[in-house]
Amino acid sequence: MDANKFGCFVAERRKEMNMTQKDLAAKILVTDKAVSRWERGLGFPDINTLEPLADALGVSMMELMKSERIVENVSTKETEDIVKDVVNVASLEAEEKHKIIIYTFAATTCLLSIIEMLLNFKWDSDSLSMSADIPYIAIIPGILLIIYGLILRIRGRKTHGVWAIGICLLLVPVILFGAAFLICGIFHS
Repeated sequence: MDANKFGCFVAERRKEMNMTQKDLAAKILVTDKAVSRWERGLGFPDINTLEPLADALGVSMMELMKSERIVENVSTKETEDIVKDVVNVASLEAEEKHKIIIYTFAATTCLLSIIEMLLNFKWDSDSLSMSADIPYIAIIPGILLIIYGLILRIRGRKTHGVWAIGICLLLVPVILFGAAFLICGIFHS
């Protein structure tokens, strides 16, 4: 499926039915921003939204998936191809959401590790020494991501770099700890 062709088709049908984006959104229980995104070719609706969208636009599911009005009957092969396209688009969107969740989780963990390290940083000016606690907050999520990557691999699914992120999270405490001592050593000299 082509996102631009799909968006143009939705916009055209919506206008033919004298609906605003807000009207269409209300009919299918989504936001008008979602409708706008589809019409601009920036994505597709969730697979569960396709049937209500087709009903609201007064088209068949096949016409919606092909993004064009169908005058004659569609062959079985063509129907299978269209359904495969829709399922493929849905799985790609799910994978993209999965990646965003993993990356957000990793970035948040790194940020919390840095904050924990800074909050536990102790400097003794009398003896010119420094101490800091290792930010263990990154170790458990790192181990969990490595295990999760292993589970994904066993199931034959894409890991999206989960292994690497998990290993990096295990290394974050060591890197932060070493960097803190290095920085203090430079300022101490």
